[in-house]
Amino acid sequence: MVGQDKQQTSTDRMHAEVSRIFAEVSRMNAEISRTNAEQFKRQAESLKITCETFWYPVGIATGFYAAVGTVIVVAQKLFS
Repeated sequence: MVGQDKQQTSTDRMHAEVSRIFAEVSRMNAEISRTNAEQFKRQAESLKITCETFWYPVGIATGFYAAVGTVIVVAQKLFS
C-alpha cells in the first residue's frame, strides 16, 4: 500500500512537472509570436519610409517640371 502511494506521488509530481514545462513552452511561443509581429511591423514601416524617400523627390521634380513648362508656354503665348 505504501509503495503504491509513493508511486502515485511520484507520478503526480511528474505530471505536474510536465504541465509546468508545457506552460513554459506555451509562454515562450506566445512571446516569439509577439516578437515576430513587432519585427514585421518594423519591416513594414521601414519599407514605407523607403518608398516615401524615393517618391517624394519624384513628385517634387514632376511638379517643378510642370511649373517650368507652364511658365514657358504662357511666355510663348504672351510674346508671340
